[in-house]
Amino acid sequence: MAAALLAATIAGARYLWSASPAPPARTAAVEPKRVAAVPARKGTGALRISSIPPGAQVLVDGKARGVTPLTLTDISTGRHEVALQSDAGTVTRTVTVSANATAAIDEAIFSGFVTVYSPFEVTVSENGRVLRADDRHQIMLAAGAHELRLVNRALGYEVVRQVNVKPGDAANLQLTPDPSSLTVTASDAAEVWLDGARLGDTPMSATPVPLGVHEIVVKRAAGGERRFNVTISAKPFTLNVDF
Repeated sequence: MAAALLAATIAGARYLWSASPAPPARTAAVEPKRVAAVPARKGTGALRISSIPPGAQVLVDGKARGVTPLTLTDISTGRHEVALQSDAGTVTRTVTVSANATAAIDEAIFSGFVTVYSPFEVTVSENGRVLRADDRHQIMLAAGAHELRLVNRALGYEVVRQVNVKPGDAANLQLTPDPSSLTVTASDAAEVWLDGARLGDTPMSATPVPLGVHEIVVKRAAGGERRFNVTISAKPFTLNVDF
């Protein structure tokens, strides 16, 4: 009976095991697929450009876009450099364009003036062409940037200056030449005077002196003087005086 009871117990356990529901199968977690974000397209705006006189060539950021009057509807948002070019000169402006908005530029393009101030006469030229001043000492130039060459050959002076002329406006160009140097020696002890002002005593070496024509007086300590009219150029000047 013990053997029969053991066999019945084993059989019952096998039945219960086979009748139990199977555990649920494990499912692997699947991450969602990441899609790269597409940057939004930069907006555009419009630019309306006019000029007096009309017919000026329009360049936007250096690229020709037509002539005035002109409306452009494909301008990217942000800052742009706009140049208007005509026979009367060139005007350059910076404009900010906003999305779905219209920016406007309205410019008058005509000549302006430049007045040159110099301690001595200079010849003014541009691209090899000599420019003449009027009776008000003004030089008429087209609007825009200019590179002027200023020369006094007698003084050995030559310089190039940049000037920007605005339409109808008068610009001033002030020249301040670097000084030259003066050396004076004398056979006797003496004072040196330049244009009525005492400059120093001999021997005087490499003293700064403005370019131009000057009167030099050398006064001997024992009495007597010598007068000289000299031209001080960019090259150092030496004066030797014998009494």
